[in-house]
This record gives sequence, structure tokens and C-alpha cells, in this order.
Amino acid sequence: MSQPLSRMLKPLVYTNVLRNNNLVRWCSSTPIYPFMLIDHLLKVGGSSNGSNAISRRSGAEGENEIIIKSKFLAREVSDAMSIGLNQSGLNIHMKEKKFLRDMDNVRLNIYYKPSDPKSKSVSVRLPPLPKGSQIQNLAMSCLPDLENDDWVVAIKFSVSRLMLYRHKDLQWIDIETTHGHESICPYSSLMYSKKDQRFYTPTPGGQYLCSFGLNFKEKDEPTYDLICKKDLPQYMLYELEEMNSFTRTDHLVESPSGEQFLISWYYGDDFESDTVVHKTKRFLVFKEQEKVKRDKDMCYTENIGDLCIFLGHGEPMCVPASSSPGLKPNCIYFAGHNFGVFDITTQTITLFYTEEEGPLRSTAFPYWPHPFSLTPS
Repeated sequence: MSQPLSRMLKPLVYTNVLRNNNLVRWCSSTPIYPFMLIDHLLKVGGSSNGSNAISRRSGAEGENEIIIKSKFLAREVSDAMSIGLNQSGLNIHMKEKKFLRDMDNVRLNIYYKPSDPKSKSVSVRLPPLPKGSQIQNLAMSCLPDLENDDWVVAIKFSVSRLMLYRHKDLQWIDIETTHGHESICPYSSLMYSKKDQRFYTPTPGGQYLCSFGLNFKEKDEPTYDLICKKDLPQYMLYELEEMNSFTRTDHLVESPSGEQFLISWYYGDDFESDTVVHKTKRFLVFKEQEKVKRDKDMCYTENIGDLCIFLGHGEPMCVPASSSPGLKPNCIYFAGHNFGVFDITTQTITLFYTEEEGPLRSTAFPYWPHPFSLTPS
């Protein structure tokens, strides 16, 4: 696949847009790329001009909060942040989004539609999974290809269980660790490294990366790479003490060129409108410098260049911001307990709120399409 991301992203047509800082009905068929709406909100939300559609306020920790007053606009922002990238001509999605507990087993279908109209779609029905399976995220070694015996799918369940499907074997392999599921962080994501040809997921303390290769066999043991975090600024040490009370998840992500970043995502509780709200508080970004044996040296950085990172319920991904209109470089787009954007340069979090329901959020699966549907092969 050689197309840039902007060509693969089919534009969305929004019936409601912001014009002159006011919500108006737009009947034109002029296409708008999904993240152009997000970019517009970030700019308008940060201005001092009045608006009937949105307003801006500062949170208790200094984060920016954009309050969306229209239900129509809130729905479109939610679509842009969660399924906007799924509008690509090349689309991978899970047909079964809900897993029934009252059946003997669960089947997972993967559907792949190439952007080339001459290419055939691929629909894969994987072997049954255990009863009551709840998938946290899925990672693949490549795009679905029924003629490729080396096509591998790995799944991370909500109970930290890992399973692997290799197309040539036509069966699931249970990945067992020495200490059981305690070796796997239940909330961090599973990803596939095209550079290393391995699957990675962090341990609960975030000090190691549990990994396994494409040829993993029954009764094999996964390996554990030590994460060495370096170059934290002096001022950050004091902030880390304050962040000890936050919930943290860790996510490894790889750019199309093979650069690897480890993202620490911090949540905290705030009391708002007589209820406790779980909110994103901070991100720390570390870039891999070199690999010594099985260790990964990760250095703190506030500059990932033209790249932007997507985190949510699914495999994290990293794409060039310049490849699609509206994406902002050196930023993290996140979905889950909150929808928002973190500017790595300014260390500023912007959260999207609705006027009546509080933080904009979603529990849909998956939040993002699979990375292989968006990056050149």
C-alpha cells in the first residue's frame, strides 16, 4: 500500500459545523476530513471569542476543557475521535462487537476491504474462543491474507490473558507465563512491532515488556525486556511524586519508519457536579535510543517530530501528522474515559466535555482501526 493517509481517509460530511464560532446547519456536500473538525475545535476553543456552540474553561490541574453545548456537535466530535479514521478505503473492523456469555463459545470475524476496487475483500472467521471472552485489544502481524501461512493474530483479554492464532495452524495457542496473568498489565495494550517481528505488552509495574515472536509454540515461555527510562528532567522528579496517586497505563507504539515510543498515560479522580470523574491527567513520552541485548533504553522526550500517536481501547498507532488534514504534529489523540488531545510540545491536555453529561467518552470497540490499515506496507 503506497497511498498517503490523506488519500485513504474518505472525507466525512458533517451536517453541523462551526462557522464564525456559531453552530449552523451546513447543507453543502463539500467534504470535511474528520480531524479538521477536531483541529477547528482546538483553535476556536482556545480563542477568546464568544460562541453559542462551545465554550472553554480551565480545569483544576490547568488542563483545557472544551464544553460542547450541542448534542449534534458532540456526536460528530465523538465520531471523528472514535470512528473517523475508520472511513478509510482500507478498513479492518470487528464484525462481532458484543460477545454473548450464554453461548458455548465466541467466534471473532475480521473483515478487510482493500482500497483498490479490483482487489477482493477478505473475510476471516477465526476458530472459537473460550466462553465469555471479552477482548481488550487485538494485534496482527500483517493485513489478513488467507494465502499467507505466516499471518498471525494475537489477542489480549480483559483478564490479562493472551492467545495467539497462526493461520497455518488454524488454532488458538494459549500463551502461559510463569506467574500466570499477574505478569501482564490488565489495562495496557498489546501491539505488534513490524521492526522486531514480535508482539509486546507491558507488565503491571511498567518495568518490563512481555514479548513473544511469530513462531511461538505451545508451552513456550514469553521473554521479558527490561525498560530503562532515562533523561527525565529534574523538575519532573518532583511531579512524579505527586503522580504516584494516579492510575497509570503503559503503551508501546511504533512509527511507520520503525521508531518506538513508550507512552505512560496517567489518570486521576476529580469531584465534579456531585460525582467522581476519572480524568486523564498527564502523559510521559519515552523514545527508544538503542537496544542492549534484551533491554530497551527509553529516553524522555517532548518532541516526536511530525508524528502523532493514537491511544485508546485497541492497538496504539503512530502516523505522520502531515499525511492527513487536521492532524496536529507532536500530539497524542486519546479515547476512553475521556476524549482529548495532549500537546507534547506545550505539555497541555485538552479534554472534550458535554454540557449535560460531563466528559465526552465511549466504550465502543475498537476506538481506532488497526494500524496496518493506515500505514504503508
